[in-house]
Amino acid sequence: MDLNKVSSEIRDIIDEKQKQVSLSFVEETHTYFIKDKSGDVVTNYPSVSTVISQFYTPFPDLDNSYKKSGYDIVKQDEILKEWRGTASYATNMGSRVHYILEKKLLELYGSYKEVRKPIFECNEQQTEHGDNMIESGMRFVDLMHERGAVLLDTEMVLGSVDLGYTGQPDKVWLMKNQKGELGIVITDWKTNKPKNFEVHWYTKKMLPPFDNYDDTSLGHYYVQLPMYGRLLMDMLKGTKYEGVKFFGCVVVHLGVGGELTEYRVPKEVINTCFSMEPLPRIEHVFEYKQIYEEREESRKRKLTELKNDDNQNWWSSKK
Repeated sequence: MDLNKVSSEIRDIIDEKQKQVSLSFVEETHTYFIKDKSGDVVTNYPSVSTVISQFYTPFPDLDNSYKKSGYDIVKQDEILKEWRGTASYATNMGSRVHYILEKKLLELYGSYKEVRKPIFECNEQQTEHGDNMIESGMRFVDLMHERGAVLLDTEMVLGSVDLGYTGQPDKVWLMKNQKGELGIVITDWKTNKPKNFEVHWYTKKMLPPFDNYDDTSLGHYYVQLPMYGRLLMDMLKGTKYEGVKFFGCVVVHLGVGGELTEYRVPKEVINTCFSMEPLPRIEHVFEYKQIYEEREESRKRKLTELKNDDNQNWWSSKK
């Protein structure tokens, strides 16, 4: 069996499935388009990142920053800018690393498609750390090839009307097991700080049905990758590859010093992701998001009003 040929065939199948449900993704707005059960093209199907947020308690940054500021909205704004700036710093480096790794990986397979270049800005230190991550990421590619894996695709746009969600796995591989059976493996490069994978005194458990696992970035990724897998397997239904095996998922952590650590997603988590109702608390997630956005707008409005009042008082004092 020529795995490269099989990969090409499966990509064609997924492409046809995408056309059948008008499935597409717009990078600039991070928006998925898909036909719903009524045949209307909609944009309200949650992505996997939203789906997994059903299974952990979000960090209450507005509440915690307000308390930390001594209930001063000006100081709260400074704290939030610092927190969000730190997150943006990490996101920029991660975006660069993922982009270059995907480009290098696809070059090994003849660059059969273009790589979407995200917007990122990196300073000298970020570039140096990112280069180390890229080097370790390519070592992982070598490991997968040594294990007999062949790339199926990167950033496949997946979606299911029946399951009700969408997503894009980082990398999907094809390989054979010891019995010679064909199977799929999903992997994802992660560039988080190591502490985000670790358990601390304040770490809680995730929400059911994953309450045996810690509410860390690693715990979230354990759920994220199989949910991509379930989408892919659903899109292969009714095709010649419907019976392909799902071998598992690997979270690949890349350290700033070039460290490479593999975390295999527990079989128990994969089985749960494949068998459970995928959207048990999605309405709660949507409601929380709406309330959060309203609170954030209210916070910004109050901050603007306070600054306007301060400016008016300053001009009045000069008259």
